[in-house]
Amino acid sequence: MSETQKQLLIDINNISVKLDEESAKKIKKVATSLLDAKLLEIMPKIALSELQELDTTEKLMLLEEYSLSEEERQKEKEEAVPFEQALEEAGLTIDDLQN
Repeated sequence: MSETQKQLLIDINNISVKLDEESAKKIKKVATSLLDAKLLEIMPKIALSELQELDTTEKLMLLEEYSLSEEERQKEKEEAVPFEQALEEAGLTIDDLQN
């Protein structure tokens, strides 16, 4: 994230906390619309109706996933820990999850 982006986020946050609830909701609505536009740009086949069914967290996860380059996807795949290994490291088994 660039220094300019960081400063913009700080400014937006500082402005938002000084506004009334209604104004903060408007800012969120505008930001969500921008997020939707970005998702439609990187995922042109997704329907607007599908986007409207998603909450903000889901939209952000989609944006993060579909914004990755092929190299970044490959790196994540190589660094991924198998589920069974993560369970083992936590001292659990599949049977523990079923109980």
